[in-house]
Amino acid sequence: MYTLDDLLDLTQKDDNVFSSRHLWGSPAAPNVFGGQLVGLGLAAAFRTVDDGYIARSLHAQFLKQVLGGGPPVELQVASLSSTCKVVTRTVLCFQAGIPVMQMVCNFMRNRVAGADEPGYQKSMPDVPIPGTSADCQFILDPQGYPGGFPVKIWARELESDCETPAPPRQQIWLENPEPRQRTAQAEQCILATYTDVHFTRVIVRPYGIRIAPAPASECLRGIVSIDHHIWFHRTGDSGCVLVDTQCSQFHGGRGIVSSEVYGTDGTLVATAVQEGRVVLDKRHRLPEPKL
Repeated sequence: MYTLDDLLDLTQKDDNVFSSRHLWGSPAAPNVFGGQLVGLGLAAAFRTVDDGYIARSLHAQFLKQVLGGGPPVELQVASLSSTCKVVTRTVLCFQAGIPVMQMVCNFMRNRVAGADEPGYQKSMPDVPIPGTSADCQFILDPQGYPGGFPVKIWARELESDCETPAPPRQQIWLENPEPRQRTAQAEQCILATYTDVHFTRVIVRPYGIRIAPAPASECLRGIVSIDHHIWFHRTGDSGCVLVDTQCSQFHGGRGIVSSEVYGTDGTLVATAVQEGRVVLDKRHRLPEPKL
């Protein structure tokens, strides 16, 4: 089984041109996991800047689904701007010569804010870390480690239990089963990958629609991510993070989902926003959404 570090590893093919080494997709779907593509794009962009830079934000657009059994993804990085403090890179991704994703990555110099600098953040939700409290209701999702994706996914309910309508919000803990010391850049690539785990499923949660494991609910004809944005607020340990996700609106087949990612110490590490497209079979009558 591949580790997260394996999935984010690249082979350099030419100046600013890289290739994926391993691609992963859910056994229930033929496509590569979108979070891996985002993480690979950031990793490729990092290869073109020096070690003193960290990611400030990234903005990705998924153009075409990537086939898990297909050839490697080629990533071409170009410089948009470079100053002593701020750097911007574009990343174009191809599979078999077909564009599959484009991304803009913004970097800044890694610096520690002084204790006297003003600042604040919203409080982390009061959600116990799995294994630290007898009242913790989280269970290990079998779609993650050790049976699927190489991350321990701690959820309040499994995907197979999502047929009961519920508000469009979820809170999951993601734990890397391969804890070790990593650079700030490597940690951010892993965090970028985390932000797409069980993301768009929140859109259809109010209708009690199950996405996976197969078979999905009969009324669901398709659900895909259109674009993905991340703002990195601070560098932090990706060993275990809380991802608090909610959908603000769903209309015209499009849903807007946002996540806040917290470290175990309560630090707000990143914010992610994604637009998902949902195709439903109109022959099925949906219940009133539970909000």
